Amino acid sequence: MMKSVSKSIIIFIFLLIGFSCISINSQAQRVDIQEWPKGRVVLTSGDTLSGPLTYHRTEDIVRVTSPDGSIQAFAPVNVASFTVSDGRFSQTFKPYMWNRGNDYSDYKAPAFFEQLSDGNYSLVKRETIVRRNMNAGPMYAGYGRYYDPYGYNTMGRYVEQVQELFYLHTPDNNIIALRKPKRDLEDLFGKKSKEMKAFISANKLDYDNARDLVLIVSHYNKIMQ
Repeated sequence: MMKSVSKSIIIFIFLLIGFSCISINSQAQRVDIQEWPKGRVVLTSGDTLSGPLTYHRTEDIVRVTSPDGSIQAFAPVNVASFTVSDGRFSQTFKPYMWNRGNDYSDYKAPAFFEQLSDGNYSLVKRETIVRRNMNAGPMYAGYGRYYDPYGYNTMGRYVEQVQELFYLHTPDNNIIALRKPKRDLEDLFGKKSKEMKAFISANKLDYDNARDLVLIVSHYNKIMQ
């Protein structure tokens, strides 16, 4: 009888472990992959495809499901832009030539960026997956901001989160990382620094807030015209 009970307990423990692994793997995939019920891809050839859309961040690949159920995948080099919607909000992504954050390399390749604002200087964003220790303090300082749509914890050791990284697309077609938005943008303002600081102060804008960054960059474009 005792052996039977022990065997049942062991089987139960293995089942729990198995379900935990399935849950972790599923959530890990969800962190790395974004899906939308509605999407529209404009190709460099001029063709347009519409349907449910999946964006694979790590591979920088976008997949669109056609009405007939077929799935087509495209790299940034083949895409002019893609727009997605969840029924409430829409987002637009465009490919830009980028050195993948390697400031010491002249090699650039197209990569997808979310378009937050458009103009002479455009505020754009990428997202990456980071893993941090659950016992450490909040990691909000420095380059990027964090949010946790599908974060998971394994035995209290770590959590996987999405890190937002902000960039400027410049008039000369360069991508500049805003590693410290306040410092980097104030360096850009130059002779317009006094006017920009007055605008930011009057509107109580925060360099660490994505929406406020859109307003800051948009106003800079306006006064530079």
